[in-house]
Amino acid sequence: MADSWLASEPRFDKGVAIVTGGSGGIGKAICLTLARAGSDIVLTYGRNRAAAESLAREIEALGRKVEIAPLAIENADEVVGFVDGVAERHGSIHSVVYASGPSLHMEFISEIKPEGWARVMQIDVNGCFNLVHATLPHLRQSRGAYVAVITAAVERVPSRDIQSAAPKAAIEMLMRGLAKEEGRHGVRANCVGPGWIAAGLGQQVMDNELSQQTIDKIVKAIPLQRVGQAEDIADATLFLLSSRAGFISGQTLAVDGGMQV
Repeated sequence: MADSWLASEPRFDKGVAIVTGGSGGIGKAICLTLARAGSDIVLTYGRNRAAAESLAREIEALGRKVEIAPLAIENADEVVGFVDGVAERHGSIHSVVYASGPSLHMEFISEIKPEGWARVMQIDVNGCFNLVHATLPHLRQSRGAYVAVITAAVERVPSRDIQSAAPKAAIEMLMRGLAKEEGRHGVRANCVGPGWIAAGLGQQVMDNELSQQTIDKIVKAIPLQRVGQAEDIADATLFLLSSRAGFISGQTLAVDGGMQV
């Protein structure tokens, strides 16, 4: 949260954090939380430039530097050009947060078309790999950290949500591979696994695809008896990027109100 003990202790006094999908509901909270913790921000957006510009003004009001950039994360060459430009302008990149992902509808596997499946994998899995490929040389130099925002559903096979869970499971393994191979360079890589969150795609699903009765059943199944907020994910992300998590790598922190229990 904005006034938490963690966010009130600045640690990011050199370089910038890159947050892809920063204009989205969860991405916005991550950007603001990092800014409050003393980090300058470079955030990307897909189509919603107005949201990115509005967020940039909020970050500037916190006294931090910020850049916004449109980015087709599935385009490897575009991602390399973007990342190299950020490093040239800011000197170093201390953190990379993957908070991107395509818009999805809840569908049974039997209803998914091959072209739809390929699109999700191209944007989400290949997009995350493109980001890693472009940023890894810079994070080796800064001994920086990755956090990928995935889903708590990687631990429980979901019904009608496989297009979210399957690519995020691949991304989780990519982060674990980074942790295994790049630890010798001081690079850490972790994931945050949101449960039901009242922001971003989770909010869209609850608003447009679920009945109130279904939502009530979901809330009842969560031990904490509520859905989460974007700030819950942002605080977990900040922790994993911070010096307080300096000996944590290759892990997934489920932020789901205890639903995995």
